[in-house]
Amino acid sequence: MAKTKKDIDLKEEQPKKGLFKKMFSGKTEQKKVFQIMKTKKNLNLYFYTDVNNILLILENGIRLLKDQKLNKTEEYIVWTYLENNNSIGLEFDSSTRAHFWKWASEAKVDVEKISVIGINAEKLARHCKKDWGLDTVGNLVYIYETIPVEAIDFIMIKDKANLKRIETFVEANDIDIDVFYGETGNIKQKEKEEK
Repeated sequence: MAKTKKDIDLKEEQPKKGLFKKMFSGKTEQKKVFQIMKTKKNLNLYFYTDVNNILLILENGIRLLKDQKLNKTEEYIVWTYLENNNSIGLEFDSSTRAHFWKWASEAKVDVEKISVIGINAEKLARHCKKDWGLDTVGNLVYIYETIPVEAIDFIMIKDKANLKRIETFVEANDIDIDVFYGETGNIKQKEKEEK
């Protein structure tokens, strides 16, 4: 018996499309995501990760777990709320962040170690070959391939100890990403020094 769309766990597998849909409907779920973003006036999609993962992300993008290849000295902390073998979950906006913070609280995650990555959906769409998965109940968008560094708009960090290290890496590698310091849950842009 074939699985219906409702039977598919979007975290684990991308919805299958028949040949007709592939040819004529294109990236239908992606189009739905853009419509929701336009209606809600969302600017970015959000990914949450441990601050210790940021340098690996800046070097390689946000990779699927099955594609993570680490050296013996590297460590990547996985938060199963948004990271799975076959997908990367992104939240819509600040109104849906409550899901993540609830999960983080229940999982006893140190909030000082949480970094928020803002993904520019239009840039992401230009780089994606596969359609996205849309979970309207959980307000999540599932991406089934690496999210490239070029699609990242900003990184919000709550850990001052890592802030300077990440800012230095971004500047030294001439990466076009804003690095913010988040204090008390708000996102504040770190003032750039005048040259």
